[in-house]
Amino acid sequence: MPARSRQANPRAAAQPQEEEGPYNIPNLDFNEALSWRAGRAIPVADLLTRLQKLSTELRNAEQGSVDVKDIAKLAHDLVNPNLLGHKDKGIRAWTVSCVVDILNLTAPNAPYSNPQLRDIFTVIVNTILPALADPSNAYNAQHQYILDQLVDTQSIVLIADIQDNERLLSQLFSVCFDVVAGSGRNASGVDLAQSVVFQIGVALNTVVDEAILPQDVIDIIISQFLRVDPRSNQQEQPKKKRTTDTKDKSQSTLLLKDYPPAYHLAKNVCTTSSEKMSAAIGNYFGSIIANASAAVAVDDDAKAKSLRRPLAHDSDSEDDNQETLNDLRKVHRLVRELWRACPDVLNNVIPQLELELAADSATLRQLAVETLGDLVAGIGLAGLPELPPLDPAAFPLPTIEHDNLVSWSTNPLLTPSSPKPFIHVHPHAYQAWLGRRVDKAVPVRTAWAAAASRVLLTRAGGIGLDEQEQNVLVSGYAHILKDVDDKVRLTALQNLETFPYWSVVEVLGSDGGLSQPTSLLSTVAERVTDRKRDVREQAMLLLGNMWGVASRDIANHHDRVLTVLGQAPTKLLSAMFVKDVHITAWVSRVLYECLLPLSYPPTKSKSLENSKTELGISDDPDSVRVRRLLALVRELDEKAKMVFFGIQKRQAEMSKAIGMFLQACENYNGGVADDSTEEKRLEGQLGRFIESLSRQMPDASRTSSDLWKFAKTHDRRSYQLIRFMTGADHDFRTVTKAMKEFNKRLTSDGMITVLETLTPILYQCALISYNRSHIPAIMAYAKSADSAYAEVAQEVLKEISEKVPEVMKTHIQVLCQELQEAAPSENGAESLTAIDSLKACAAFAKRFPDEVPKDRKFVVSMMNFVVYSTSPKAAKHAANIVLTASNKQDFHAKEILTKAIKRHDSGAKNKLAQLAAIAQVCLHSPTAANDEDDQILNIAITSTLLKNESPRTEAHDPNAWDEDLDEETAAKQLALKILVNRCRSGDENTRESFDTLASPVMDVLVEVVRKDGEYTPTEDTPSAQRNRLRLTAGRSLLKLCRYKPRCEELVTPKMFMDVAWMFMSRPFGVRRGLVQSLKKYLVTNKLNARWTTALFLTAFEPDTATFTSIVAWLRSRTAFYARQQKQARPSGDKKVAVQNVVEIQFARLLSLLVYYPDYPSKEDPSYDADVLDLSHFILLYLQSCANEDNLSLIFHIAQRVKQAADVVSKSDKMDERLYTLSDLAQATIRNFADQMAGSAKGVNLLQTWPGKAHLPASLFKPINGHAKAQEIASKNYLPEEVAEQLEPTVRKWVKIVRHGGNPNAKKTVSTGLDKKRKSSVSVDLDDDDVDAAKKSAKKSKTRKANAALATRKTPNPKKRKSEAVTSAEQPSRKSARTSTVKKVNYEESDEDEEDANDTQNVVKYNPAPMDKYKHKSKKAATPEIEEEDEEDEIVDEEQDETGSPTPLGKAAGSEGELEAEDDHDIVEPEEPQDAEMTNGHDEAINAAEEEHEQMVPADAAVEEEEDDAAEDQEEEEEEEEPEPEPEPSPPRNKKASKEKSAVPPKANKSKAPKPKARAAKKTKKTQAKSPAQKKVSVQTSSPASEPARRSTRRTRA
Repeated sequence: MPARSRQANPRAAAQPQEEEGPYNIPNLDFNEALSWRAGRAIPVADLLTRLQKLSTELRNAEQGSVDVKDIAKLAHDLVNPNLLGHKDKGIRAWTVSCVVDILNLTAPNAPYSNPQLRDIFTVIVNTILPALADPSNAYNAQHQYILDQLVDTQSIVLIADIQDNERLLSQLFSVCFDVVAGSGRNASGVDLAQSVVFQIGVALNTVVDEAILPQDVIDIIISQFLRVDPRSNQQEQPKKKRTTDTKDKSQSTLLLKDYPPAYHLAKNVCTTSSEKMSAAIGNYFGSIIANASAAVAVDDDAKAKSLRRPLAHDSDSEDDNQETLNDLRKVHRLVRELWRACPDVLNNVIPQLELELAADSATLRQLAVETLGDLVAGIGLAGLPELPPLDPAAFPLPTIEHDNLVSWSTNPLLTPSSPKPFIHVHPHAYQAWLGRRVDKAVPVRTAWAAAASRVLLTRAGGIGLDEQEQNVLVSGYAHILKDVDDKVRLTALQNLETFPYWSVVEVLGSDGGLSQPTSLLSTVAERVTDRKRDVREQAMLLLGNMWGVASRDIANHHDRVLTVLGQAPTKLLSAMFVKDVHITAWVSRVLYECLLPLSYPPTKSKSLENSKTELGISDDPDSVRVRRLLALVRELDEKAKMVFFGIQKRQAEMSKAIGMFLQACENYNGGVADDSTEEKRLEGQLGRFIESLSRQMPDASRTSSDLWKFAKTHDRRSYQLIRFMTGADHDFRTVTKAMKEFNKRLTSDGMITVLETLTPILYQCALISYNRSHIPAIMAYAKSADSAYAEVAQEVLKEISEKVPEVMKTHIQVLCQELQEAAPSENGAESLTAIDSLKACAAFAKRFPDEVPKDRKFVVSMMNFVVYSTSPKAAKHAANIVLTASNKQDFHAKEILTKAIKRHDSGAKNKLAQLAAIAQVCLHSPTAANDEDDQILNIAITSTLLKNESPRTEAHDPNAWDEDLDEETAAKQLALKILVNRCRSGDENTRESFDTLASPVMDVLVEVVRKDGEYTPTEDTPSAQRNRLRLTAGRSLLKLCRYKPRCEELVTPKMFMDVAWMFMSRPFGVRRGLVQSLKKYLVTNKLNARWTTALFLTAFEPDTATFTSIVAWLRSRTAFYARQQKQARPSGDKKVAVQNVVEIQFARLLSLLVYYPDYPSKEDPSYDADVLDLSHFILLYLQSCANEDNLSLIFHIAQRVKQAADVVSKSDKMDERLYTLSDLAQATIRNFADQMAGSAKGVNLLQTWPGKAHLPASLFKPINGHAKAQEIASKNYLPEEVAEQLEPTVRKWVKIVRHGGNPNAKKTVSTGLDKKRKSSVSVDLDDDDVDAAKKSAKKSKTRKANAALATRKTPNPKKRKSEAVTSAEQPSRKSARTSTVKKVNYEESDEDEEDANDTQNVVKYNPAPMDKYKHKSKKAATPEIEEEDEEDEIVDEEQDETGSPTPLGKAAGSEGELEAEDDHDIVEPEEPQDAEMTNGHDEAINAAEEEHEQMVPADAAVEEEEDDAAEDQEEEEEEEEPEPEPEPSPPRNKKASKEKSAVPPKANKSKAPKPKARAAKKTKKTQAKSPAQKKVSVQTSSPASEPARRSTRRTRA
């Protein structure tokens, strides 16, 4: 480089005072002086020239060509302070350049002393190296040359030989990193050359290898990794200025886009010298972690002693500990980045982190869990990018075929990356980290959940997890979702929100998804019913968003996605069965924000333009939305589908209620009225509406307050917007626009809280799914037989026509036109999809008959359906349309009847369709039917019921059942329907004529029931057909009693018993069908409540799903009647007379059990065990209906029964049975009271009932004579052995049922209702039960002193002085003192249930002649109540627990109840705190629904439509009954009992022990099982099914 020209001093140039300095160095020509005396300095220009000349010669000289001694003087002069410390940068640069050349020439023997080397490297470090940061420097070439020489000749290692070089080394590393970090930040803006960066790295690596690094150097190297930490600048602020992280999310552009050069330099240093750096970094982290750990431990101890008085120095100590903790957190963050950059240097640090996992301090364990989790996930200091959340309203939605990778940020700092598989490199630390999942500290488990989610999300830093590792981690995460602490569960759910669609399916769903009950996603679904609201809400939103994003693949039927997420809507909607108002509100929100979002699809999306589906339907927004709706409904199971349809029906009902509420708001006029009286009236009216709506919301008080605020605002525009949302005549776009404007309006007015309250209410009343805009697309899918949505579209269309037919007004003409085109002819069949369209049209025609076309062409097409259709359903619906919508009903009825009779008599192939048409004419046009009465009866009775086209050739099989109906069975069912419809069309106002019409019909039905479905004179009806007819007859009787109150009066006790015994008969399909029909009719409150008694006969039902559904349904009905009583008795005074509907059923149950077909005989050796079996019916009643409020009344009724006599048969034998059952009931109630929670062992629950319960007069009468009544009251009819075995039986039974189980699940139960067979049983007990039964049998005769009482573990309560003991053997729970309470009448709602003392109002039933209805060839005798014994056939059978669940009533029915199939908790056993999750919800939601019913006015047309819909549902159930499952055998065989009796013979009686001995043996006796539970091996004679009843024999007339 040319020397810089400078103007020298002229006097100094004229008289230079240079020292003589010829160096005389061999091989070097340079011989000029470089040193001077003080005050006689060499001019700068001359000095630069000399240094340049010397540098040139030194560079050209070869190593070893110059001797050290020869060059010593020159070397000494070069390190003169005058040169090294010269103020000119050029002098210093050229001087150092010459020095490094001399070091090269004299290597390895440097001609410098230790102080001189210190001076040299001080200049290099402080002057030369910092100057490299500016490439535009005039001497940059010399600076680079110096660096190159130091590196190439490794002269840099000399710095390690300098004594006390710690400071110099620290400066060297600090300067080098600063130079690299400042690249591009100089004045010229020129970046540092890569060669310079490389050489600096080599120099530092050389120093690291040769020098002993001080702690400051390690700190400098490690601190370079903090340059990527976005929080580093904030952490470096003074303590008082530190604030929380206020970084705006929108400022992501301010973050680093790539790793800084200093980061790479530090990474290079650590990687190249990994072994040495590993030891140094290990010591560095070890010291910091040890000091911080001690401080954290002290801080934890201080927190534990925080109750002491604070001292003055506590604040300083707390600040120091906080500072130490911050340092510890900083160190742990550095470990994360070091793992990403150079994992080898952490070999000594990872074991220290593993030790932290076992530290006593929860803070240390939490930090270790967080750090190790991020190491596995490959997450550094910058963290993870903000992934977009799952958007169920996005269009187009992603698909699993293309979205197979997680789209991380392009910023490498945010992309998770792990250079090595941590799981394999450090397996022990990973296993220890996995074990922190069950840490005792909540923060540690919360940190583990967050860390585990990151590992799954990043796939272990991009390396991937093998199948076993992923399964372990997914399983552990599923377990953390069941954590006992709600904060952990909530955090675990929130962490899953960051998972993109592909990760949800392939990672979270790797263990089977929702199709596996123990999978991670199934655990998420369980959190939907969590006890904590926050957890429930998060789980619902998460599950809904997952399904919403996956709906595209689900609609395309992608198998993998269907397996993983297909059941998500089912899980969400099934949560409604918990009956929690909060869950109900949130399910509606998730339904219309996640599953079917209102903003999906966007109305102006370019993707919607010019696109076609496979059906040729234009993908307009409505069609796309309908496709998603149908995909949702298609994947629902039966229960969830029932809930979904119930929600839609409830929306239609709530829309009317909201309309009434808005009208009340307008009348209220914001509180302004003409006078105070009118104001109070309007305020009271509005208050009732607000109270009703508030009960349906989670926070009733807040809802009420916000609704009042909304009403007082009196915004008429808001009223109109709500009407737009709830009106059936508004399209979907109007609904959504109204909702958006409503939200904007309330938000701008500052009524955000009111908006939050009204939003869930609007979701429950706005017609969103059943909108008129969706009808065309649904109809298009329904009529396309090739579409995957045809079937579900037809089902949805049918639901719309039945529940909300008004939305079809605009499109009914199109539907009728399609039906007209699809009508059959004599030579052509109807369309396959015409049946559902006909049903939808028929449902609409009943509600809006004027809207249906009445032109002749349409009527003719409907008549063609009636005449030529091959489907009875199509003929039925077509006939309904004609008879409902036509103005000439009688004319068309006669025409239909004439053609149907003619085609039936001519042997047409569509005989079933003609029978269906006749049945509808009989129902809708009784006048036309009466004209053809003889022919109709001839077709129904003579030609159908009395003939068997395929007679039975083998013996009758009572278990036979066919899933598919054959034509003959269907024809006989239609024949019975014709008779029933004739009765339904009768006029009850003319009682005599109606009785003449109804009595023969009921006699036919009862005869079919009594003869097990046999009605032909030849008695060769096929077995499966008999069971079908028996079920149809039983359902028909229930239907007549539901629609015709007079038919209920005609049902005698004997007829009632015949139907009731069917609930215990074979096969399972009969029982299941009757239970469904009975529950459906009872919830309408139009069927007499006495039929509820039949459900208590299912105590031995072996099918667990059916049994648990019955228990849950009965509990719900009990809660419903309890609410009615509460409303009738607001003060809670028991003296106020109300209808005790549920309680009086207990008297009916005892009366029914008196005539139990298998009631044991006293001579039977198994009499005691059989009587004990009867307690199961009582227990089912108590478990379903008894509570703390009514148990005393039930006990009173049980006592009251013993004060009456049987009126049905009026025999002493039946009276004795009644009194035995009364004593059994009282003893069972006592033991049951002991099992009730918080009952103080039942003492305070059986207080004297302050009134008098009247028994049904049709079943009971007063006892003749006071003496006889006193004798009966003082006598104990319950056997001693039964009383002793009752307590363990009750305890075991109650425990199983309380936890949602079935006491008969492990037993095989059979019926004895087969009139020609005797039943038997095989009870499988384990060894413990058998041993306990043997011990109990030995001691069973030693309790004679107190035989009347069931065994109790607590002493009897002390009697008051006013109480009188009526018997020494049986203490009475009823007070004998004179009551001062006025007589109160506790009547049941039944018409015939008046006091037993009044027998004048008992209904007398005289059956009418059956000349037209009964065959004359062989008249069957009506079986009597008391029948003789006959040998029964022993039948045993296995139990099948795979029965399909029974629907639990209708969703939002007349009571508005969604019946829960399982009323017990669904949270896992390891979460005891969640056990109260479902308690107390039934009453809240039922009360809200009941109040809602009162708001919706009754509509006769709606009722008629629902009745017909129920009738159609019955027909579908009859055709689609599932194949019966194997059912267990009866619990006991009489023959086997005689050979091997479970009860010890009476001859082995022993004396009663003394009271003390008795008390001592009581505790042992409680552990013994009943001796009646011994295992009895029974030889099976056939594999036929046996019904669910503990039968011991069967009687026959």
